[in-house]
Amino acid sequence: MTHFDPARNKVLFGSTDKLADWIAEDLDQGKIIDKIKLMLKNYLELDNVSFLFGSGTSIHLGAVAIRNFPLEVENYIKEQDPEGTGIYNHFVFVIKQLQGDVLKFGKEHLIPDTQTFEDERKWKFEITDDIVRDIESKEIAIEYEKVLNYLIAMDFVFSEDKSKAQTDKYAELITTIKEGLFNVCNLENRPVSQTIIDRKKASQFTKEKAQGELLESKSKYIFHEKFLKALLQRPLNLRRANIFTANYDLAFEYAFDKLGVHYIDGFSGFHKRFFKPETFEYDIFYPGSTTSGKVQRIEKVVRYYKLHGSLSWVNSESRDANNLYGIEEKPLELIDSLKKKGEIIIYPSAVKKSYTLDLPYSELFKQFASTITQSQSVLLTVGYSFGDDHFNDIIYQALSNPTFTLIVIDFQGTQNEYIKNLKELNDPRIIILEGAFFGDFLTFSDTLMPNFNNIDNNEKVANTLNELLSTKTSKTEPTKE
Repeated sequence: MTHFDPARNKVLFGSTDKLADWIAEDLDQGKIIDKIKLMLKNYLELDNVSFLFGSGTSIHLGAVAIRNFPLEVENYIKEQDPEGTGIYNHFVFVIKQLQGDVLKFGKEHLIPDTQTFEDERKWKFEITDDIVRDIESKEIAIEYEKVLNYLIAMDFVFSEDKSKAQTDKYAELITTIKEGLFNVCNLENRPVSQTIIDRKKASQFTKEKAQGELLESKSKYIFHEKFLKALLQRPLNLRRANIFTANYDLAFEYAFDKLGVHYIDGFSGFHKRFFKPETFEYDIFYPGSTTSGKVQRIEKVVRYYKLHGSLSWVNSESRDANNLYGIEEKPLELIDSLKKKGEIIIYPSAVKKSYTLDLPYSELFKQFASTITQSQSVLLTVGYSFGDDHFNDIIYQALSNPTFTLIVIDFQGTQNEYIKNLKELNDPRIIILEGAFFGDFLTFSDTLMPNFNNIDNNEKVANTLNELLSTKTSKTEPTKE
């Protein structure tokens, strides 16, 4: 039985493609998958296991890529300026300045009788009102980060000019764009990607078809839940697994809540949750029930670190002895009503690396560095493109430890220049799983994550209870006349 297309996947140990070797040996694809699962199981049974999740793990949930300027953010700017004479007009002016060269190229290479053109990469664009847009998504063809960099730089220049009053709208536009990104990242209000559902359901492979049907019919966070269920089967005598993420969204938090997982995320409190980094060192145990006073660790616990901040973090109105850092966590609905969107977030811009020196990021990155640089550590990056220097510096430092292993799981894999450079190091401690199957977060969660107990007892108990409760409900429902 075939599970994947060998031409669209690689399994690299150093610079050697083991998948190509196994295919050449005519090894059954099911056995190849078993080999990968066994390899992952061996590494996940190490004492110090960490994951770093990037934006590639949220795309199927409706998150947008920021290779272009997101259409939703542009529409949000329009909504704040219905007359089109204020910040949206200023936004268009900025875009035209930044797109000057590509607009000129496009007009010189128009496809006859159209307003479309192809660039050197054969990507298609259209020109509308002197703005270059992606022909499929209709998004403005410029990186979100580039726009934000320009606005921040111009705002700094004009704010430093004390010879005249500042009348530009750069600061207001920056705030509006950040608020727009907050809305885009709030996955609860976004539909699951229909493009990914359709691609999966149209696949020739049974497993991918099933993934598409799950995305369409089950909880949108089903694959985050599947990953967590497998991870939490690790033996209890091992240290807690560490989940680091660069994402602002609450996908993992929703999955934690669905599964009843306790997560240690640096905040303490119930009705009011304040940032207290000392809680990263805490753990959760059952009380001792024997005369010797022995305690037992609770099973469903992970350590969770949001390295770029979170949609749910805001600056406190005041600080006191119980809230030294002045940061608290609130429900998104309350943040929206308080007009405090995206206060504690490292936005994609040229200055994002400098933010990591400030609180709370300095504490979070200290945890990241101290965790992955320990002896006998393994870091699995999933959907992370290695485009952030402040992460990469720490990962490269960890590679100086001879017992450290880096496993990269990424759809694009070595087509990405950063990951290609990792491959060219030809270091057997660097393992790269890439492609539509081996580099896919959905496949990683429901197919490649190993079973430690052969059977997930927690899931069996949950399924039994659900069946009992649904049967009881159906019996007690009154009949309709």
